[in-house]
Amino acid sequence: MNKIPSFIAIAALLALGACTSTAISNYGSAIEGQEAELPSSWQVSSEAAFEPQAWQTLFDDTLLSNYLTRAQQQNLDLRQAEARVRQSEASLRQSRALLGPRLAADFSASGFADLSETAETSDSGRIGLTASWDPDIFGVNRSTVRQAKARYQLQQADRERLRRIILAQTARAYFQIIEADLQLELAQENLSFIEETKRVSEARFEAGDIARSDLALAELEFENAVASLRNQEFATRSARRALSILIGEFGADDLLVADTLPPAAKIGLHPVPADLLGARYDILASRAALSVELEGLTIAQRANWPGLQLSGRIGSSGAAIADLFDPDFYIASLTASLDAILFDSGRNRAEVDVAKARLEAAIAAYAQAIRTATFDVNEAFDQSTTLADALGALERARISAEEALALEQIKFDLGETILLDVLTVQRRVNAVRGARINTERRLLDAQVSAFLSLGETQ
Repeated sequence: MNKIPSFIAIAALLALGACTSTAISNYGSAIEGQEAELPSSWQVSSEAAFEPQAWQTLFDDTLLSNYLTRAQQQNLDLRQAEARVRQSEASLRQSRALLGPRLAADFSASGFADLSETAETSDSGRIGLTASWDPDIFGVNRSTVRQAKARYQLQQADRERLRRIILAQTARAYFQIIEADLQLELAQENLSFIEETKRVSEARFEAGDIARSDLALAELEFENAVASLRNQEFATRSARRALSILIGEFGADDLLVADTLPPAAKIGLHPVPADLLGARYDILASRAALSVELEGLTIAQRANWPGLQLSGRIGSSGAAIADLFDPDFYIASLTASLDAILFDSGRNRAEVDVAKARLEAAIAAYAQAIRTATFDVNEAFDQSTTLADALGALERARISAEEALALEQIKFDLGETILLDVLTVQRRVNAVRGARINTERRLLDAQVSAFLSLGETQ
C-alpha cells in the first residue's frame, strides 16, 4: 500500500533534480557562448615574439627591480589581500567539514541527599558518545564546498590581479620620478636662460632700446619660469612619496632613482586573444565569481528539498557513578530523521530568483571582463607603437633644434645676431627635450600596460 506514494515521491525528486541540472546547463552554455565570441586575432601586431617575462627582468634597472621586490613584500594592500586569501582558505576547510561525521562526548555527575538524613547520600552519572552524519543525498553540502572553493579561487585571483596592479603602479611611479628629475633640470636651465633674457632686457630698457612694455613681458616670463620651477620641485618630491607608499613606507621624499629612464622593453603578443582566458587574473576572478553564483543557485534551488540526518549514541544515563564503567548499564541508539519545508510563503522561490539574477549579473561581468581584456591589449600595444613613432620624431626634432642652436650661437659669436635670439632658440631646444622625456616616460608606461594586459608571468 505504501509503494505508490514512495514511487511518486522519488519520481518528484528526480524531476526536481532534472530541472535543476537543466537550468545550470543552460547557464553553462551561456558562459561558453561568451568565450566563443572572442575574436580570433588582434587588431595590432608586434615585432617581438611572445616570450613570458618576469617583472624583475622586463626593464634593465637594478633600482627598479629592488623597488618591485619591496613592493611585493611590503605593500599593505597586498598584505590585506593575503589575509583575505587565508580567510577564504579557512572557510573552505570549514565547509569541507560538513561532509564528515560529527562526534561529541558528554559526562555529568550529581549527588543528592534528604535534608533530614544528610548522611545518607546517593549519586548518579551520565556518560555518552554521540555521532551524527548528514549523507547529503541531494548534494547541498557538496555544492556548499564547491562554492567555498570557488570563493577561495576568487580571492587568489584577486590577490594576483592586485599584485600585478601594484607592480605596475610601482614601475610607473619610478619612471615618474626620473622624468620629474629630468624635467626639473630643464626647468632650472630654462630659468637661467630667462633670467639672462630679463637681464639683457633691463639693460636695453636702460639704454632706451626697448619700451617698458617689453621689459614687463620679460619680467612676466621670468616669474612664470620661477613658478614652473617651484611646481616641478614639488612634482619630484610628490613622485617619491607615491613610490614610498607603494613599497610600504611612510612617504619619504628622498628615494634614490637612476639618472636616466631605462630603455624600452620588447614585449610580444599572445598568439590568439583566447589565451587571455587562462592568463588574465581579472578573467580568472570573474570566472571564479561565476562558479560562486552557479553553486549559490544550486543551493537555493535545493533548499526546500528533504534533508536526511543520521545519528547514533552509546552511553549510560541515571546510573550510579560507580556503575558508569559497567557495560550492563550502557545502551545504544540509532536515529534517522527526515525533514522538509512544506510551505514558506514563497521565500525560497524569491531566493532562487535572487540567485538567478546574481548569476546573470556575474555572466555579464564575465563577458565584460573578456572584452575589457581584449581592449586593454589592443589599446596598450597600439599606444606603444604610436609613442615609439612619436619618440623617433621628437628625437629627430631634438637633433635639428640643437643644430639650429649651434648655428645661432655661431652667428652670435660673429656678431650677426643678438643674445635674445640665441636664448629664444635655446628655450625651444629645451621644450623639445622636455617633450621627448615626457614621451619616453609615457612609452615605458604604455609598455607596462601592455605587459599587464597580457596577464603572464609571476
